Amino acid sequence: MSSPALSDISQNNTEILKKQWQEMQRRHEEQQQLLVQLEEAAKLRWAERAAQKATREAEEEERKKRTMEYLQQL
Repeated sequence: MSSPALSDISQNNTEILKKQWQEMQRRHEEQQQLLVQLEEAAKLRWAERAAQKATREAEEEERKKRTMEYLQQL
């Protein structure tokens, strides 16, 4: 039984390493895209919460205004 030539083994190892590197690159790019999506979701959530807070504050101010108007009419 003859063993594979050293150059064949080296070429095979190079191909395996190249495929592993490509897979790592693909995963890295996917993770970067997911990170961007996560950052966008966080920004949208922050904006949503800020809008909810502003709405609550405006409603509270309107309630106070109506209460003062009612008390002034008494």
